Amino acid sequence: MPTPTSRPSSRRPAAETRARILQVAVELFTEKGYEATSVRDISEALDLTKSSLYYHFRNKEDILASLMAERRDEAAELAAWVAAQPPAADLTRRAVLRWLDGTDGQNLQVLRLAQANQPVVRRLAAQGGDVPGVFDGILVALAGEGASTAALLRLRMAFDTVRTTLLASQGTAASDADILACARRAALALTEPSFLDAGE
Repeated sequence: MPTPTSRPSSRRPAAETRARILQVAVELFTEKGYEATSVRDISEALDLTKSSLYYHFRNKEDILASLMAERRDEAAELAAWVAAQPPAADLTRRAVLRWLDGTDGQNLQVLRLAQANQPVVRRLAAQGGDVPGVFDGILVALAGEGASTAALLRLRMAFDTVRTTLLASQGTAASDADILACARRAALALTEPSFLDAGE
C-alpha cells in the first residue's frame, strides 16, 4: 500500500506534487486495478484533498495518460539521440542499452499496469500516439531504409526485452532487479551482429 505523505505546503513545487501523485497512482493502479481505484483513493493515500489533486489532473484517465506519456517522451528523446549519432557498428547496441538502462521500478509498474488494462491503454494510445509508434522511426533509422521485415522484427525484439521478460516473470518470485538484469542480458544477446545480421 502506498505510504501517505504529509499535506503539501504552498511552497512545495507543483512539479514535485505532480510527480508524487503519479508515483502513488501507479502503485494503487497496480495493486488494486485501474478500474477499482478511484480519485478519492489516490487523494487519501497522498493526504491531499480531491480539489488539490484535480488542480494537477482532470480525472483518473488523465493520470494514466500522463504515466503513458512519460515513457513515450523518453522514446522520443531516444529517437533524437539516435538521429544525432554518426554511423557506427555498435550504434544499435548502444541505443538498445540506453533505452533499457533508462528503465526503473516505476517504468516496470507502468508496464504491468498497461498489460492488465489493454482496452484503456489502447484508447489512450489512439488519442496521443504510443511508444511502439515512436519506435517505428527508431527502427528504420538503425536498420536503414528498405530493411526487410525480418530485420526490423529482430531489432524490435532487442528493444522489447523488458516487456517480454516482465511477461515471463509472471507467477515467479522475480524481483524488479532480476527482471531488469535478465532483460539486459537478453538485449546483449539480441544485439550480437550474428543475430541482427542473420540471413533471411
